[in-house]
Amino acid sequence: MKADLLFTEFATDETGSSPEVFELNIISGGCRLYGYLLSPDKRLPGPFPAVITSHRFPGYTTNNDLELALMRTGCVVIHMNHRGAWGSEGNYLFTNLKDDLVAIAKWAHNPAVTEKYGIDPENVFLAGHSMGGQTVLNAAKELPFLRGAAAMAAYDVAAALQNGLEKELFTMIETEGQCLKMSSAGDVFENAVNNRNELCVLNGYERLVGHSILLVEAALDTVAPAGIMMRPLADNLKKLSADVVYKKIDSGHSFAGQRMKLAKTVAEWIEKTVAQNNVGMIGRALSRNTNRNGTRE
Repeated sequence: MKADLLFTEFATDETGSSPEVFELNIISGGCRLYGYLLSPDKRLPGPFPAVITSHRFPGYTTNNDLELALMRTGCVVIHMNHRGAWGSEGNYLFTNLKDDLVAIAKWAHNPAVTEKYGIDPENVFLAGHSMGGQTVLNAAKELPFLRGAAAMAAYDVAAALQNGLEKELFTMIETEGQCLKMSSAGDVFENAVNNRNELCVLNGYERLVGHSILLVEAALDTVAPAGIMMRPLADNLKKLSADVVYKKIDSGHSFAGQRMKLAKTVAEWIEKTVAQNNVGMIGRALSRNTNRNGTRE
């Protein structure tokens, strides 16, 4: 991929090589999730890194601009709507989010899928904003093949409950969540309360070691204060010498005025991570092909 192509297009599209959009439905928990896959221009060299995005609560605003920007750099981008959101089957529950994303990532890593869409199975990433940030961090703990996870202004349900933000959380579910398919706002809130430990990004954080992690703070964020929702995770990962990059952007929770800076931050991190991974793969291949006498087979 090439991060410098974020905001650059080919002069014209060409039949047989142009970017494409594919409609998808993927099964999670017996429900169909609906979304799409963005396939980059084939004039860019493949195989392509894959970036699977996870939307915020409830998904009124999306990261479609970021997704298209990453596609231009040479990434396959997969956007799926979680259970109960935007036409996907089932009811919306916080505990479904991680399971949905794990199912999507395993689908994307399947050899038949990687071959069909030109995905590099060694470079699969997750990227999520707000509630999606919590989701990608928790899903990454269960995906050993994953190369990295980017969390932007991550919202941590457990941190909200532990820091006196119960009313704000319930109000968010009751008002913003009206577009979701759910039994009631009370049931969704109760799901958060009863499963706060499972949802907490600090729970089992050591399982993130081995992945490359990007944490992007919105410095003006009043919805998901980084001091209680992301910085504790960053501090703990650094103590384990994990591969974690922490960036701060002077913007509010949605990064509305700094979208290009956000795209540049994510793209450059992916580009660097892919390059490091490819160098490591070459080194491991050479090591396997070198016999005990130090000569290559």
